[in-house]
Amino acid sequence: MIPKLCRIFRNLIKFKIRKFVRCSLANQRYNNQRKGPDMIKNIFFSAITALIFIGCVGTTHNFEIRFSDIQGLRKNDRVFYDNTAIGEVTGVEYAVTGNYLVSVAVENQFSSLTKDSSTFYIDSNPETEEQKAIRIIQIKDGGNIIEKNTIVDGQSKYVALYGQIANKFRKNVYVLESEINEFFKGLQNLSESEQIKQIERQMDKILAEIENLSVEMKHKLETEILPRINEQLEGLRRRLEKIGKEEKLKHVDKKIETISVKLKV
Repeated sequence: MIPKLCRIFRNLIKFKIRKFVRCSLANQRYNNQRKGPDMIKNIFFSAITALIFIGCVGTTHNFEIRFSDIQGLRKNDRVFYDNTAIGEVTGVEYAVTGNYLVSVAVENQFSSLTKDSSTFYIDSNPETEEQKAIRIIQIKDGGNIIEKNTIVDGQSKYVALYGQIANKFRKNVYVLESEINEFFKGLQNLSESEQIKQIERQMDKILAEIENLSVEMKHKLETEILPRINEQLEGLRRRLEKIGKEEKLKHVDKKIETISVKLKV
């Protein structure tokens, strides 16, 4: 909302200045000579007041995010932290390295939300599905505010969600269940090969963290979450069987089996 208001005020100021120039060049001697100084004062007073009021003078925290794929992201798309719009995309540039550099401007009042420990990914705009947006999530604790005009790395949506799941895994297994459901829902838009790759990564993370789970969390994982994962895998398996590629799930199956064994220890 704030970036849009800033643009409106800037356009209004430009309009007033152009109007003043036209009036100054007009051949209305007495009126122009008399109104000119007052008009100058009014223009600059309005401009300064508007800029200070709306916070448009030096109120953005600018930096760049490197993405391998921008998925249709465009200039003027929004930047969100949770469901709050905190800035906008000010430019998209294709780099010679084969990546995209996305310039963003975050309002200064939200600059503390952009840390070097933050995760950035591209998703649909929660306010309108027709547009894309950059999402910022805080998976890790701590971190420093990103310095202005620096470049940080962005992630794909599913890598970001995967990291979020791993973090929730340590904190609350009940929250983990809903996150996994969302994860599998999002996988439907990926190819079978990419789905398998993402599922394997998730299984690896569970295996790495399983020793840290409490008895209650292990029970929840074994009796509710793991069956849900298997249910999703069976749907994927049926699709792979139709094209004769069900053997691609053998590594995932082994990891599921290992997780089941570890949960019983």
